[in-house]
Amino acid sequence: MRALFRTLLLLLCLPSALAIAQEPEAAQQATHASAFDPTGFWTGALIKDGSVLPVDIAIDVTPDGLKARTTFVDWHLYTQAQPDPVRMTDTGIVIVDFLVGDAVLELEPQRGQLFGPVGEDGRTMHLKRTVPPPQSLVMANETSFVSADGTRLSGTLFTMQSSEPLAGVVLVRGRGCARQANGKAQLFARYGIAVLSYDKRGAGQSEGDCATFTHDQLTQDAAAALEHLAAQPGVDRDRVGLLGESAGAWIIQATAEKQKLNPEGVQAAFLVTWIGPATSIIQQQISSAATYGAAVGLSPERQEILAQVSRIIVDKTLSDDVAYAKLAAFRRKASDEGWLDTGFGADDIPATRADMSKLWLRRFQYDPEPFLKSLSDLPYLAVFGAKDPIVP
Repeated sequence: MRALFRTLLLLLCLPSALAIAQEPEAAQQATHASAFDPTGFWTGALIKDGSVLPVDIAIDVTPDGLKARTTFVDWHLYTQAQPDPVRMTDTGIVIVDFLVGDAVLELEPQRGQLFGPVGEDGRTMHLKRTVPPPQSLVMANETSFVSADGTRLSGTLFTMQSSEPLAGVVLVRGRGCARQANGKAQLFARYGIAVLSYDKRGAGQSEGDCATFTHDQLTQDAAAALEHLAAQPGVDRDRVGLLGESAGAWIIQATAEKQKLNPEGVQAAFLVTWIGPATSIIQQQISSAATYGAAVGLSPERQEILAQVSRIIVDKTLSDDVAYAKLAAFRRKASDEGWLDTGFGADDIPATRADMSKLWLRRFQYDPEPFLKSLSDLPYLAVFGAKDPIVP
């Protein structure tokens, strides 16, 4: 009821707004500079080189000051973890600390619009104040489930009311300490698909350690998520699948493979890999060394070092001491030449002997080829990017 009242109040105030627009321009500017209140719901676009990206911004007063909750309508893959800080100048200019730089927005009184540059790359933003959109019919409920080793994982269930059982999908994030992908989850839910999105172990509210989890543990987590979603009321157990993005592709491939060995368990009804590899993990790392190295400006010699480091890490003929000595020499070379941070992530090359067990390629080894050859009639959608330098 409060939302309806606010909507009616805004509509009733339109005559007053029109009267203000008829005031002399100087008086308008003085009024808006001293008393302009930017709170409310704004809709518009981020524009660069003629390309238009729709955007919604809700500005609210919080205990920490003004905050802006931004939604890029077309960016279903991404969600904003925290609202953006908002500040105002003495002249009434609204500055939003935006993901691509400060949005310096000035009120245009005649049209009631905010407009101005964003960052330093030629972007501009145009916004108009309007009533908030109606609430989504999507229901989001926090949930948790336990993986095979007892680790409790935190997630969110997204559903819509339906007279028929819903198909479902578990969203599995890519490499790193990733949290839930709730923007994509809400999109699927609006189309009548039940979705379970969860924090990887060690991320968000989930138990575990991001620095030490392994491929096998993440596979167990995804299998537990599949079982958990399939057990929800209103979900069709026989139409629940998996979507893995980037390195999450290896996880859902291995999960579907693992579930085939458990006839009593929930079987993945379909797989979707979003810019996900179809090669083995080590093959992916080696084949992408040249394209990644070139993309960040490394010479062919240094690109070959990236590949050699990957080979050494997985070489089972080398003892840890011998492998570490070889890797330490490459690390010193990269550090001395100033490209260590450009060429390697924190868990790509060891800083100490004790770090050998923490290396990503030690914790993640999997080849999906046998599983992919056995797919038979399992529906599988693989989405690739034509200009992707990492996933061929």
